[in-house]
Amino acid sequence: MRTRPTHLVALLGLLATALCPTLQAAESKPSFISSGSFQVCSDPTFPPLEFFEKSGDREPSGFDADLIRALAKHWGVQARFIVTEFTGLLPGLESKRCDVVISGTLITPERTQKLNAVPYLASATIVFGGGKSDLKLNTLDDLSGKVVAVQSGTRYVAIMEKLNAQLTAAGKTPATLQTYPKGSDVAQQVLVGRAAAGLSQDTEIAYRELQTPGQFKTLYSFPEKDIFGAYMLPNPADKQAVQDAVNALRADGTLKTISEKWKLDPANVEVTGQ
Repeated sequence: MRTRPTHLVALLGLLATALCPTLQAAESKPSFISSGSFQVCSDPTFPPLEFFEKSGDREPSGFDADLIRALAKHWGVQARFIVTEFTGLLPGLESKRCDVVISGTLITPERTQKLNAVPYLASATIVFGGGKSDLKLNTLDDLSGKVVAVQSGTRYVAIMEKLNAQLTAAGKTPATLQTYPKGSDVAQQVLVGRAAAGLSQDTEIAYRELQTPGQFKTLYSFPEKDIFGAYMLPNPADKQAVQDAVNALRADGTLKTISEKWKLDPANVEVTGQ
């Protein structure tokens, strides 16, 4: 039997490496899936990113839920959803209750001081009111003296606390801040009139408008783009593996397909690394 010279085999190997960088990237997998499952902490109260479509569902639906399943399929493992209230998502990750948090969690400097995050979807923060609300917001200062509902554990709390400090310093009446454990609770308080306004993302209100037209309306939209991220424990190799997988799902059109399914702007999945 004829065999190839050792130096030729080595040369072919080098050529394969040089010509197929994408193949190498596809083979990179995060260490946390070594058990054969992809465990994700999720708070399914934030449509259209994650929510239970009907009573009795065992797994959430939504953009994030479909992204989680797509990542698991990409790595050849099973996805496992660990339902957690929003305030317990990142603590659950830190205590290793789950491998990753993908649950409408915005990337912030405070969070990335301790954890790694990979971006996957852009959005904007909005102030919303009931569909029949006559509240006009030219600036956020117009929330002076109003009852505003937000979800606890979110950056919306800090936004309102900063606004109230500014209002107080200007001699104006601060807003009355009400916090609730779920995003759906916030929407309900606005809907029944217990709060004049709430803070959320444009993604959620757009979905609620799609489901029940006229229930809510956007009163103010923050000019900055917010970025949702997949959070994990600090590990450069794991972060790169997740980034590679998200890039692959973006490149093959999976993220675009998921965004269109949930009526989100496909342009919002074209976000780059942090």
